[in-house]
Amino acid sequence: MKKVLVVWCTLLLMTSCSNFRTTGLYEQSALEADKPNINGFYQLAIYNDQITKEVWFTQNASCLNVNSQTDASHTGDGSIHIKWNKQAGGCPWLGLGIGWDNWTGKDLTLVNETAALSFWALSKDGDIKGLPWAVGFEDYGGSQTWTGCTSDLVVGGVITSNWTQVIIPLSKFNLLNSAVDPYTIKQLMFQFESSGEVLIDEISIIPLKNG
Repeated sequence: MKKVLVVWCTLLLMTSCSNFRTTGLYEQSALEADKPNINGFYQLAIYNDQITKEVWFTQNASCLNVNSQTDASHTGDGSIHIKWNKQAGGCPWLGLGIGWDNWTGKDLTLVNETAALSFWALSKDGDIKGLPWAVGFEDYGGSQTWTGCTSDLVVGGVITSNWTQVIIPLSKFNLLNSAVDPYTIKQLMFQFESSGEVLIDEISIIPLKNG
């Protein structure tokens, strides 16, 4: 009788644990489904409001100054103020990187044909057609893929003293036919050429209108 009771209790405990785990997984899946995403890609927000440990930039004050601008933003509480001068000397490379989602690997194959990189820019140095920047993604092996930031990617063609959106389709980065591993993207990078002064804000992955 005692053996039968022990077996019965053991089976009851196992069944209870099994039901608990199943419910937990279901609730977690439901919560994930409620998050904004594009084709199952959830890491949409790249930068909002504050410069955090996810952001790094070339440390050379004679060529590049990057800081939080708390009194001007497209949305939220702040933007990134960038002032650069590649011709200042002693600056072989100028850039800024953002390892968004706490530097986790991002699978951009999920959205390569259906999404774009978007950010908002405001010129502090007169109207400019595009930006003299290269924009790229880097994987955890150090491989990179780049594209330009030309006027055809700027809504309206000109970045002015008003907030202007820049939209770069992810397909322009040639993610699937380059040395970069599109399944483990570590960070977004900006490389600065020439000189200028801008604010940028609300860097994100957005759906393409025709995607």
